[in-house]
Amino acid sequence: MKWLVNAMLSCCLAVVSAGTTSHAGETSNVHAKTVQRQPSLACGNHCDERPEPPLSCGDYLKQIGRQHWKLTFLKCKPVMMDAPKIPGFEAIYRVDGSHLDEVDTWLTTWADWKRLRFSCCQWDAPEGFYRDKSGSEYIINMGADAYVNGHMIDQRKDFAKLPFAILTVTHYLYSP
Repeated sequence: MKWLVNAMLSCCLAVVSAGTTSHAGETSNVHAKTVQRQPSLACGNHCDERPEPPLSCGDYLKQIGRQHWKLTFLKCKPVMMDAPKIPGFEAIYRVDGSHLDEVDTWLTTWADWKRLRFSCCQWDAPEGFYRDKSGSEYIINMGADAYVNGHMIDQRKDFAKLPFAILTVTHYLYSP
């Protein structure tokens, strides 16, 4: 986490490179230095651009005005996108199986969300997306283990038999 704070404090990195200059076909040993603005890991923008909020962990659904009383906020943790390496945060929520169908339907009303489907031994959906008024993007995932007490729960009508599902809302500090 210390590296993330340091990255946020230095929103801009300068790269100095040396090269040879040539005049009328002659090569000189004089080296020219160039300074280029580079995006920082923290903000993904150049120095003169504002970073995309939020820059901290928290209850994202509450922050964006999408809190649902049938979801329980558990925690928020730092995460790292694999390729390219981009830091972010993931808010984790729990929904009881008895409320799973309602929450699944609710997500379709405000996010780019495809409903949960049964695959192999779990209930899941393709990644969902949401962009708030400020332009911040969020990735939404939800899933539940379908194997409960020796039985496979493979019908939507049986969601109440699932103990719970996990909903995650992830925000990366900048988009690749």
